[in-house]
Amino acid sequence: MEPPNGLSRTARRQAQTRADLIKAAREIIAERGVEALRVSDVTERADVAFGTFYNQFKTKDDIVEAVVAETIVGLAQSVEESPGFGDPEEALVASTRAVVRIAYDDPSLARLLVKLEQAETRFERIIRPQAGALLERGVAEGRFVIDDLETTLTMSIAAAFEVIRGILDGRLGDRADFVCAEMLLRMAGVTPKRAARYVRAAEGVS
Repeated sequence: MEPPNGLSRTARRQAQTRADLIKAAREIIAERGVEALRVSDVTERADVAFGTFYNQFKTKDDIVEAVVAETIVGLAQSVEESPGFGDPEEALVASTRAVVRIAYDDPSLARLLVKLEQAETRFERIIRPQAGALLERGVAEGRFVIDDLETTLTMSIAAAFEVIRGILDGRLGDRADFVCAEMLLRMAGVTPKRAARYVRAAEGVS
């Protein structure tokens, strides 16, 4: 008989183990930094066998990615679930800013992201599902005009990643999140005038 939540007991146990490992890694990173993160410490804190780690993650970088992904996806979901962002343009501005602002608000986490092996690929993997869904929704509602969704999505994700890196490097100023959001709106086919208006609204400027 199928369990009520659709998952077998084994699958539920594996999901809980993964969540416990991510939580343990996040706590250790916060306390000691990523350089001090050791698999043995993670499994000890999560109270699981050492070998269990490698049933869930191939490398230490993989669990660091999971820690970063949990934060980024949580930010994006908070935008999606907000009743104030029913408009795809407003949602794009808010979600872009939420992700890019990690470099301002949590630079240690942002540095973890950009220092990961194949960081750009990992960032794209984290962001792509929700970013793609938002662009598709905007096109379906006639708010975005995009001829090549895949290319536009890839370019948008790459742009956000490079803005995060630029903020961390000190090359970009304190409005980089707004500038990035405006440029992504224009990539989605929003006219420059409308894109600027949405960003001004986000800034609280009339």
